[in-house]
Amino acid sequence: MTTAQHPGTSQGQDAEDGLARDGLRQRALAGLFVVGSRGLGIMLVGFIGQVVLARLLMPTDFGAVAVGLAFVTFVNLFADGGLGAGLIRRPEQPDRADLRALSGLQVSVAIVLAAGVAGVAPLFGRTGWVTAVVVASTPFLALQIPGRIVLERALAYRRLAIVEVTQVIVFNLWAIVWVLAGAGVWGMASAAPVRAAVGVAAMAWASPVGVPSPRFAWQRVRGLMAFGIRFQAVTAVQLVRDQGLNTAIVALTTVSTLGLVTIARRLLEVPYLLLGATFRVSFPTMSQLLAQKADPGPLIERAVGVTTVASGLVLTGLAASAPGLVPGLFGVPWRDAATVLPAACLGLCVGGSVSVATQGYLYAVGDAAAVLRASLLQTLVQFLVVLVALPWIGVVAVGMGWLASNLVEAVVLGRATAARTQVRLTGQLAAPVSAGIAAGAAGWFTTRALGSDLVAGLCGGTLAAAAYLVLVLVLNRRLVTETLDMTLSSVRAVWGSRVDDVRPEVA
Repeated sequence: MTTAQHPGTSQGQDAEDGLARDGLRQRALAGLFVVGSRGLGIMLVGFIGQVVLARLLMPTDFGAVAVGLAFVTFVNLFADGGLGAGLIRRPEQPDRADLRALSGLQVSVAIVLAAGVAGVAPLFGRTGWVTAVVVASTPFLALQIPGRIVLERALAYRRLAIVEVTQVIVFNLWAIVWVLAGAGVWGMASAAPVRAAVGVAAMAWASPVGVPSPRFAWQRVRGLMAFGIRFQAVTAVQLVRDQGLNTAIVALTTVSTLGLVTIARRLLEVPYLLLGATFRVSFPTMSQLLAQKADPGPLIERAVGVTTVASGLVLTGLAASAPGLVPGLFGVPWRDAATVLPAACLGLCVGGSVSVATQGYLYAVGDAAAVLRASLLQTLVQFLVVLVALPWIGVVAVGMGWLASNLVEAVVLGRATAARTQVRLTGQLAAPVSAGIAAGAAGWFTTRALGSDLVAGLCGGTLAAAAYLVLVLVLNRRLVTETLDMTLSSVRAVWGSRVDDVRPEVA
């Protein structure tokens, strides 16, 4: 549906006025470009660093560091508690006392958990000590959170990007230099706390509040706990789902099947990255918009339409090229990974586009329970489809599980949002999804007909992408125009004046 279907055209105008006020629209558009570019840059630097380190270290070294990084994720999950998100969505600005109290709680939890890991490290030999060194980074990561909250609220993503990219560069440079110097795995492990410590210094420069000194004050953070627990529970469910699915795949088939799924996930990293950038910007933007009492419904509809068109172009080309791209890049033994991608791409196009637009809104209004409910149902459906179908149809069942679970997530989030805003999202999805299915199928069969190499994949993917654009133009020209306009506006906004200045009252 178009925004004209909302009761009263003034509501859509109110939303536009709310975005324009205080440069919010320009900041949000610039944020989309900056966060997406930052993600691609980090992915590239990380990939180069991993290639260099892989030639210097053994797989067992990488495995030990991977265990440590997994523990970092676990510790951060408990140390953060979703409290930072609670301050991002709050209408009033957090003062320094709020930020100090938040830091006091999070740093304390991180220190206790890091000390616990260090305490049991001797029981697990070298891997235990490597894990302890990596986990020692978590208190430094917690110290950065108050500054991140201030910058996220102000949509000051250029400053955040500088902090984040700096940390990735420092990690890889430190690790490579010390591994070359003969430190072995300890050079890579020690890079984690060094990276986090440099991040604290960078945040002190980037944030107008610097790095507030931690001061425990339970009464200031107690009110954030209910929302924070639900917010963090969504992340916990996602972690359990990913690890549980890996375990189920190995139990039902073989480790080689899990390897095929891992390759498919790697190919989906760029679409996930772009969708993640949209979500990261949408949450603080919606929070600021609601604080201005504007109706977000028209903007949610537009965001779903634009995201579906943009992601559909990438995902349609990827799915169509898969029969040539996968064996061409990774070799013939990996060709079955291509069968995962068509259903997975379709599910991500629908579920991802709906979730990035609606989750930010639902979090902004404090309805983390709806997002948690969607995540739980998504997990249940994914496990059900994969567990039932995997023994019968092989690895393609994983793609079908992704499709079914993403559709369920889209329905649950869409209904929860519609109950509050009266949005109608089906009309925004119909044209790009229909075009993607038709063009993707044509491209897939073209690739299969041409062969199993990169040239065939490029030909089939290019044909599918071109056909997709033509079909969407025929079915809904307005969506294509809006997508192009938003893309160009996002690029222009990066170079606009003062898009990354943090307002004084935030500090």
